[in-house]
Amino acid sequence: MAFDYLKLIAKLDRPPSGPNWVRFVQDDVASTTKSIVSFVKGSPRFTYATGYTAIRDRIQLGIDMETALAVAARSGAPAGRKQNEALIRCFFEHDDDRRYAAHRFVEFDKEWFRISRDVAVPVSPLSVIIERGKLVPLFVCGWSELNLTNFQRRLLVTICEDAFLSLTDYQSSPAEFLFFPKVDNGVELKRAPEVWNRGDYDLLSDHDLNDAVGIFLTSRDLARQILLKEMAEDAERRRREAPLVPPPRPKDLFDD
Repeated sequence: MAFDYLKLIAKLDRPPSGPNWVRFVQDDVASTTKSIVSFVKGSPRFTYATGYTAIRDRIQLGIDMETALAVAARSGAPAGRKQNEALIRCFFEHDDDRRYAAHRFVEFDKEWFRISRDVAVPVSPLSVIIERGKLVPLFVCGWSELNLTNFQRRLLVTICEDAFLSLTDYQSSPAEFLFFPKVDNGVELKRAPEVWNRGDYDLLSDHDLNDAVGIFLTSRDLARQILLKEMAEDAERRRREAPLVPPPRPKDLFDD
């Protein structure tokens, strides 16, 4: 597969949103480097953007499931329509009991978890509702598999705390992290809600958080070296495989 290596290298400086960034931060540099290289070379077949839009519109506008599914059926990449439909159905079933849509919502700004002076991870909830007089940020992740390690779960809630929940308006707020992975219910693999409340996972200490950031930064530098080496090798291969073009024949004095 041919890669545009300059674009891949630039992607190293644009981390994905919180959950996706956490997913490739491992316990060691070698594993993290491999995850970062896989990430920048990867091209997902679809996203959960249509599912997230439907969930947000349910929370903030109170749309019904039929409307949400109709919009999702004609939006986004065809490869992801079944996955987005399953996500929407699972959320709406969860909301039948939880009733997020019964509460008012407030606007908010996207925040950032700063990794270095020039690199930051975008962090924001999907929506913020007002419940019992308190702001309740709702962080939503649409993955069909939730295979984060305990360390990665703690890292995720820590960066959300650092970037968003530590803001004055949210310091005393509850918060929910909503996932809808497939689980075996004894009959089939089907999505089911998994909800973390603020405080369910211990935050990383400053020392452990700095270690995690250090692992990422070191791994990112190694990933950059790998990509630069591959780019040079690819350029050399293209040079060797290029057809030989004979030099132009000198013009003869007697040519017309």
